[in-house]
Amino acid sequence: MRTLAIAAVAASALLGGIATAAAADMAVKARPAPIVAAAYDWSGFYVGGNVGGAWIPGSGGSDFGPLFPPFAILPPITPIFTVIPGQLDRLTGSGSRSGVIGGGQIGYNWQVKQFVFGVEADAIATDLKGSSLSASRTFGPPLIPVSVTQTVNVDTGRTNWMASFRGRIGFAADRVLFYATGGAAVADFSGTRTTVINGPGIGLPAGTFTTTNGGSTTRWGWTVGGGVEWAFANQWSLAGEYRHTDFGNAGATVAIPDGLGGTFATVTTNSNRTFDQATLRVNYRFGGPVVARY
Repeated sequence: MRTLAIAAVAASALLGGIATAAAADMAVKARPAPIVAAAYDWSGFYVGGNVGGAWIPGSGGSDFGPLFPPFAILPPITPIFTVIPGQLDRLTGSGSRSGVIGGGQIGYNWQVKQFVFGVEADAIATDLKGSSLSASRTFGPPLIPVSVTQTVNVDTGRTNWMASFRGRIGFAADRVLFYATGGAAVADFSGTRTTVINGPGIGLPAGTFTTTNGGSTTRWGWTVGGGVEWAFANQWSLAGEYRHTDFGNAGATVAIPDGLGGTFATVTTNSNRTFDQATLRVNYRFGGPVVARY
């Protein structure tokens, strides 16, 4: 009997130890998984709208070409050299313009780890009215007996619309995307008008002479800039973007008659088609769930 009692106690202790170990192991396995933060995925198509402003940077506006050829032959045979020592043969005008712009954009993003690559196209209407740029120069003794002032006025026309086709590359910090962008740009401009006013005097025909490069012209250029985009909801984001865009120069030439059926001289002007623009943009992104970060 004593032997049976000892065996029963030992068996009870062994079974109790096994049960305790099993319960402890079950408790470890039943421990809940830790909570992980979610990472925003920028991949996918998106569409959106934008509004902002555009302006010519600084005071730059127009760079007038040579007012005359190297010399002019006045009737009947008097040569007058127009590059006069101490007087500029090139004039620089200044002026500025600014206006409201607004439109829409469409694009696609690919995200690789924290890097985001994309393409985007946008089109905007503008309120950029033409500006008047002017500069003057004075001819006088000894080559011209009477001082004559000549004024050149340039109306740079109106910008009707602009569009761009760009690539994008950025760095994502979860729901914030820092990006750079650049590519081709195209715009439609109304005609450029140049007016030359010669004061009365010997050696230059007095009067006002005007030419207009009428109609609208479409010009291609380039654009580059960058921005910051914030995903404030799973499908929605808000961005601020700045870009510099250059469409080259637009010129016009005025022919000044000599009063005898010929041309006394020509005046050629070139005005810059360069813009800075800043826009606020909102985008809606299709598909692409927020992914878990482990």
